[in-house]
Amino acid sequence: MKFRNIVNQDDVKNNLICTADKDRLPNSYLLTGPEGSGKWVMALALAAYLNCRDAAGGDSCGVCPSCIQINKLQHQNLFIAIPTPPSKSDKEENENYWEILNGKIDEPYSLITGQRQMSIPVAAVRRMKKSLSQKVSSSGMRVIIIEQMDRMLTSSADALLKMIEEPPPRTLIIITSSRSEKLLQTVISRCREIHFSHLPEISIREYLAGKEDISEKSAAILARLSQGSLGKALYLSDPENTQDREVAKMLFKGFLLSDAAGLIAEASDLLPFKDRFRLNRVIASWQSLFRDVIVLKNGGSRDDVINIDFITEVERTAASIHITRDVLGLPEYLNTVMRDIDLNVETQTAIGALLTEIKKRLSRS
Repeated sequence: MKFRNIVNQDDVKNNLICTADKDRLPNSYLLTGPEGSGKWVMALALAAYLNCRDAAGGDSCGVCPSCIQINKLQHQNLFIAIPTPPSKSDKEENENYWEILNGKIDEPYSLITGQRQMSIPVAAVRRMKKSLSQKVSSSGMRVIIIEQMDRMLTSSADALLKMIEEPPPRTLIIITSSRSEKLLQTVISRCREIHFSHLPEISIREYLAGKEDISEKSAAILARLSQGSLGKALYLSDPENTQDREVAKMLFKGFLLSDAAGLIAEASDLLPFKDRFRLNRVIASWQSLFRDVIVLKNGGSRDDVINIDFITEVERTAASIHITRDVLGLPEYLNTVMRDIDLNVETQTAIGALLTEIKKRLSRS
């Protein structure tokens, strides 16, 4: 991975390159910001730059043995911890680990998804700590990437803390998180934080249009739906994943047409309650749809609408309600529910309460 291949985030690139060139790297970085905005690829690009044999012009060469090994995620100076589903054995855990990493090799901006609750296991952190006793190669720097540390179990985070406080020589720890509020404050305070911004719609559209299986028209719609996340756009580009958004749109119509009991019954038949990641994608779709309704009620035009392929229903909903404090608070309320689902609440109970609350707020508008 080369810096020049990263979509936007130029301020972050320049910051990291300048700091590395001046030999002023901290012991640890914390990369925060929206999911799918480039934190993973930036961490890999920095690892490649620090270990490249022929780095020049503020970038790695991309073709030396070191760069090739890092692109395959198999360099002796590169150690990675990622969220994986619960495993029954070390063999299963290793298979899950490489299944996810191979997906990131194929498409570095892809989101890490899974039907079961994902977390970074304690065993992975222990293996990583053990690996630190190995000698760093004669050139380069050891780089430890902890992807989505907010999904790390508390016991895992505690095991990692001493490593962050006292890393071995020539070792850089890079932590990524799209929900830094879930990290231990002791971890945050020991890292140099760099924030990533949402990506411009045009940049996402151009990236998607460069793929053989995505038309320019689809790229334009997906870029608008992505809300600044290339990872989300790629997720939605997969035909297997469009079903959840169609379900979200179908149930959205019911917010005005059905009573709470009927809506809950319909949701029970349609929603993927066993897959928390997919369930949150449905709720995120509702969040963007209500955002569009609020935009139109506040005088916005069709050009300001995210869900342009569902514009008729969005306009009908906007015409049917009044904007109250309850309605304005729906996007943030939905955000809270998504966080609760990530925290392992009982999903059907949470969705039942969510649908009832939405109906209540809309009935008061």
